Amino acid sequence: MQAHTDKQDVGASIPLPATIAALIAVAVIAGGFYTYRSVSSDAAFSHLTIATGPESGTYHALGSALKRVLEGNNAFSSVDILSTDGSVENMQLIGATKDPVDLAFVQADAAPATNARLLTILYDEVLHILASTKSGAGIDSIFDLQGRRVAMGAAGSGTRELARRILLHFGIDVGEDLLLSPTETARGLADGSVEAAFMLSAIPSRLISEMAWDNAIRFVPLGRALEAGDEAHALELVFPGIKGYIIPRATYIRWPQEPVHTVSVAAMLVARKDLDEEMARAIVEALFGNRSGEAGMEGKDLIVARKIRENYDPAEVTVSYHPGATAYYHREQPPFFVEYAEALSLGLTLMLGIYSAFIALREWLRRRMKNRIDAYLLQVEQLASGLHALPPDELRQRQKALESLRRAAFADLIAERLLADEAFTILQNHLRDELRDIERRLSKLTTRI
Repeated sequence: MQAHTDKQDVGASIPLPATIAALIAVAVIAGGFYTYRSVSSDAAFSHLTIATGPESGTYHALGSALKRVLEGNNAFSSVDILSTDGSVENMQLIGATKDPVDLAFVQADAAPATNARLLTILYDEVLHILASTKSGAGIDSIFDLQGRRVAMGAAGSGTRELARRILLHFGIDVGEDLLLSPTETARGLADGSVEAAFMLSAIPSRLISEMAWDNAIRFVPLGRALEAGDEAHALELVFPGIKGYIIPRATYIRWPQEPVHTVSVAAMLVARKDLDEEMARAIVEALFGNRSGEAGMEGKDLIVARKIRENYDPAEVTVSYHPGATAYYHREQPPFFVEYAEALSLGLTLMLGIYSAFIALREWLRRRMKNRIDAYLLQVEQLASGLHALPPDELRQRQKALESLRRAAFADLIAERLLADEAFTILQNHLRDELRDIERRLSKLTTRI
């Protein structure tokens, strides 16, 4: 008897065309995602607020230049510049729970706000320790600031925070702590009302150049330039974000007359961590694409903009990079499907090979199960043949043989040597019909007797 096994049984695997279609759909969706990411940065954004620094400082000049570039490239419809006292205040503004600023210029050694994420390192800011030529006689080292009138920077500035940490580290107590802006500090050094000052600035600093031109200042070193293990090395070792730095001879007109060993910190541009990723990427792209020239951030005289370089090294910074900035730095990397094309192709080939092997194994098992069903059906036919001519004893023997055959078929079903499909149903129905026929014949023979 022919068994029908064409119908798909319960638990059968997904057909091959459906699997291939699903893989193609995943590839199309992923490709669309990468295409969107690559072109979405062209869209214009609305508003941006940047915390800079004192209006006379480099941070403010850079913020104004960045505003000009972002608005000029139609990347943002409007950019506001917020003048502040510097890094400490800027970190507070980035970390504010209410109305935080979007971007801020900060020093690498500033205590990072949890809400701050790095967009880029800009340039090195060099610590200048200056003594007035009028009132700073006898100030030749950092330890000579003990008991003197010292301008340590404006409240909320990174300069003041760095100066405070250095003096505390060396156990120095100044005589008078003067809270002055950079411009006020320069006037005080020139007229002698300030004996010494800390000024943190990119090199060259226009303000320091003007004081050097007028012979209003002397440079105070943190040790000897070519000597290992001095004060500058100690600060570099103790404080994360601080690096040793040498101001070359004659950097400012004819000053200093000898190389000056000091320290530097990196100036950074940070963003609030919830700033849109595409927005952050657009800012970094605009900054690096418009550094030089009158139409760029350099303008006519912002030479420090030329110092800005792409330097992506997460291991060297104390603030995590913003995902949008990371996307920009990885822009040259091929999309995932391009970079891993060979691996994906091999994986797909292996997957199809395994699938094909599975299909072949499944068909072999089905053929084997069908052959087993056919063998059962053949035995039923043999046991059912000639029943009308058999005496009661032989009918009972056939009855026992058929019941044993039915139990064996169920045992094979449980052991998964047979499928619970249409062929198995036909076998069971055939067994049931033959057993009923034997019961009927036995009943008639018994009645006659």
